[in-house]
Amino acid sequence: MAEKIRRPRRLIGAPEGLQFELALDAEDPRGLAWGHCRVFLAGEPVWVGEDPDGTEIPLQWTWVDLLEFLGRAWPWLIAEEDYPLPVQPLYPALFLREAERRWEDLSEAQVEEEEEQAHRFLARHDLAAAMKGLFLPAVLLLRQGNTGHISAAALRQTRVRPWREIQTTLEMVGDHLAAACADSAQPRAQQAYAAWRQRDARLAQRELDLATGLTHDERARFEPFGVTAGQWMHPEIRAVARMTRGAVIPEHQAALLAQVVRSPHLATPVLDDLAARCRSAFQEAGKPHEQGYGLASWLRTELGIDEFASVEPKDWLERWNVRVQEIHLESCPIEAVTAWGEQHGPVILLNRAEGCRSAHQYGARATLAHEIAHLILDRDAALPAGEVLGGRTPEYPEKRARAFAAEFLFPRRLAENAIRESNTLEEAVLILQGEHRVSTELLAWQIYNSGVRPALTEKETILLDQWRTGAANLQ
Repeated sequence: MAEKIRRPRRLIGAPEGLQFELALDAEDPRGLAWGHCRVFLAGEPVWVGEDPDGTEIPLQWTWVDLLEFLGRAWPWLIAEEDYPLPVQPLYPALFLREAERRWEDLSEAQVEEEEEQAHRFLARHDLAAAMKGLFLPAVLLLRQGNTGHISAAALRQTRVRPWREIQTTLEMVGDHLAAACADSAQPRAQQAYAAWRQRDARLAQRELDLATGLTHDERARFEPFGVTAGQWMHPEIRAVARMTRGAVIPEHQAALLAQVVRSPHLATPVLDDLAARCRSAFQEAGKPHEQGYGLASWLRTELGIDEFASVEPKDWLERWNVRVQEIHLESCPIEAVTAWGEQHGPVILLNRAEGCRSAHQYGARATLAHEIAHLILDRDAALPAGEVLGGRTPEYPEKRARAFAAEFLFPRRLAENAIRESNTLEEAVLILQGEHRVSTELLAWQIYNSGVRPALTEKETILLDQWRTGAANLQ
């Protein structure tokens, strides 16, 4: 039998990220993009078939399914940066697990409602959901600012890549499949082709709703507070709205947005230069907390701060011309809002209301250090417009910023040296807290993560655990 004629094999995507290998049949009478495909993540095969001997081979299918999915899900793939439920997993692959933990304490009716939201979310972010009649491992895509997370549960792997790279890969795959379906008489192919051609128009219709997390009518309620239709065009306003949605009551959300709207744009040339040098030196590799530790060490060195010296975050922010404004929102979970853009900021709204962690000087210093991490590293990456500490900010940059704040204020090596030179753990911690003005919890975590922990006595280990979990405090 004559071998089928195939178009040249097409390899689309960056080897370090998401990559498609497509070899479509040139003679495909139905025009359904029939052919072979393999999908890789960082060079590892995610979608691949097997022959009877167990050897990996490309999958053979009608890839019009994938074109149909890309056209249908495009607005959400491009503009949806948040999960539909109040959970913030580290990676998209962990979303369902975090949701299931939440459902353990909810009523059956609420679980049923949230399950539908969760599965609708997965249906628009999992490439495997595209395929009809072909079961494939999940490949979840979620945008986070100028970066994107690609999760392949089968590989137990998530890659953080530039969003432009991911979007370009999807566009090239879509265009390649659309070319194979363009002249098809099959209704499925025609519908998929039309959806792909109309994707940008559909994105324009939904983009503002997805970027803000608010409907048109919900956005209109903020107009009396100065958030006009023109203000919604600014990414920093959209970001603060999205990250406070569902996390605070409407009155608090309005107050925060109004404060950002009233914040003028400030030139920050010294900060901008520092951030540019950081981008050149920084490698997004390893776990987020490890990245945070490395960033803090780099910044202390770059600023000429002695390894064991105390540091005052607010002083550095003032040097960089970043406005720090105190606000008082009672019974509000938001510790701080930081916004930056071409029209507003950079500004940090620091919540000093009674009961808020930032009301205490130790908490305020940790919060400001946390925001420094975002200003230095995330403005051109995961958080290009703003961050809400205590809101719906993505967990990946938050975990990195928490580790940065701890290491910037109180390096682990400092803790290790001080404890080795003291008579008791309590004596060392009391001295360290007085010198560096950080919370007992932060101190305990830095000691816990340092090299001195194995040398502690049983009693000291128990005390350390109580301090870091908040079960006890220094006397």
